[in-house]
Amino acid sequence: MPNHLANETSPYLLQHADNPVDWYPWGEQALEKAHREDKPIFLSIGYAACHWCHVMAHESFEDHEVAAILNEHFVSIKVDREERPDLDRIYMAAVQALTDSGGWPMSVFLTPNGHPFFGGTYFPPTPRYGMPSFTQILHSVIDAWQNRRQELLAGGQQLVDALERQHQALSATDQDLQAATLTTALRNLRQRFDPRNGGWGEAPKFPQPMVLEFLLRHYHATGEATALEMVTRTLDGMARGGMYDQLVRRCFLPGTA
Repeated sequence: MPNHLANETSPYLLQHADNPVDWYPWGEQALEKAHREDKPIFLSIGYAACHWCHVMAHESFEDHEVAAILNEHFVSIKVDREERPDLDRIYMAAVQALTDSGGWPMSVFLTPNGHPFFGGTYFPPTPRYGMPSFTQILHSVIDAWQNRRQELLAGGQQLVDALERQHQALSATDQDLQAATLTTALRNLRQRFDPRNGGWGEAPKFPQPMVLEFLLRHYHATGEATALEMVTRTLDGMARGGMYDQLVRRCFLPGTA
């Protein structure tokens, strides 16, 4: 039986309309249900061309046991990031603040008020890649919601406050970035860089084109070899892993250089 996505127009949401998970689109109906039933929200954000979104959908969202946990203890909301970039931007900032990384599918746990308190990206069906399973994550959130809610709510409010301060700081000035800010960004990238496989942080990793562009601009401006080395090692790692189609298109197709 179709869930609450059956009447949506987004092709991505319609792909999930027959999941056993009782998905809702983002809106008052889902938020009111979370308040009425005093349940946390599980928010999943993805898009139709996202490979790992489809992997997690097949592994977890099509699984009846996982769906039973979600349907009993959560209000589950599915969002197409191409349809709601505003929501994607807000909750991606939260996930990046919580985990120091981001990507899709984005998996975020919210209070009924929409405040994020825990999140990540892809979670596997069994523990692997150094990550717990999705069901382990669900049971941990259930336990925290039932037994340590005030601690959880306080942490969520602190995250919201920090994101608001960050937004205000960015909005308060129209000045160009200061040299000290760029130096700090470069230092942080060096510290988090994976010299063996390329990229930043731990697997699973996602392409970060803005970071690569920043490093290339820094290299052309200063000639600093470490900036170029981080770019080339990352792109080499992407190519070895099979993510080379966009690189070829960028470099060789007419009108794309």
